[in-house]
Amino acid sequence: MLKRFSNNLSVSQIRYVFRHAKFDKRTLCVYCNSRQISVLSDNRFLCRKCYQKFSLFTNSYLSKTRLPLDEILELIYWFVYEFTANKTAKETETKQKLVHNFFSVIRKAICDYEEKEMNKFIGEVEVDETYVGPKFKNRRKKNREKLRQVNAVKRGRGAKNLFQPVFGIYQRNGTVYVKFVNNTGKKTLQQIIKKKIVLESDVYSDTWTAYDDLSKKGYKHETVDHGKKEYYRQTEKKKVHINGIEGFWGYMKERLLKHHGVSENNLIYYVKEQEFRFNNRHLKTDEMVVKIIKILMNFSPPDD
Repeated sequence: MLKRFSNNLSVSQIRYVFRHAKFDKRTLCVYCNSRQISVLSDNRFLCRKCYQKFSLFTNSYLSKTRLPLDEILELIYWFVYEFTANKTAKETETKQKLVHNFFSVIRKAICDYEEKEMNKFIGEVEVDETYVGPKFKNRRKKNREKLRQVNAVKRGRGAKNLFQPVFGIYQRNGTVYVKFVNNTGKKTLQQIIKKKIVLESDVYSDTWTAYDDLSKKGYKHETVDHGKKEYYRQTEKKKVHINGIEGFWGYMKERLLKHHGVSENNLIYYVKEQEFRFNNRHLKTDEMVVKIIKILMNFSPPDD
């Protein structure tokens, strides 16, 4: 594999990066948390308390990979620089399927991390909904035929049935959280708001009926009426708008375009990737790489 980003590091230095990401300052047994650890000749570890053997990748998203550490690090850099799997494969002279599968592992780990580590929102919070997915004309022929057979091809507002509804929460000057929903009805969206936003927070939205009665639920709710071309309103103490979350929708959709269509089953992972990138936009490249390594090393797939 062509080395462009990791060729200035030795194998031992790269191993130290991954070991530090998993264990920080002290190596612990992943089974019993003991400090009585020996390093074996194949670089695996042996716990002298429970006598279990384990590796750096045990109980992690990298547990099934056979790639060496230097190639893993190299691919993470390509991912951070937002290269597609196809472009990365060409540049690194690697099989496209291998790169695609590894990038998929990163996206699934990021999705897991974002869902588990996201704190509740407090303060000034914007909420909104949008729709993602390929246009009908850009879908594969067999998928277009299926949609025609079930009479799902509609114009106007009915066309939204072809897309995945997404609900978003944005804390001003902070983080964003997105969630795929079955519908954008009042019950669905307000359940998420109740779970993710602290009571007494200032919540800004448009006039979609799903946000009705938020004031009665314990939130300080203000709206802008897009139907009347109202996008910003200044009150005595508040700036009423949802420009932050709408800005994120634009950020997300622009970056999804370069993938030229994503399967329905994998779309959530690409969307959560953009959530992660947005929330960590202040990090430098090397810092982002290290953060992704920590996520890969310290989270494990649900079936592990």
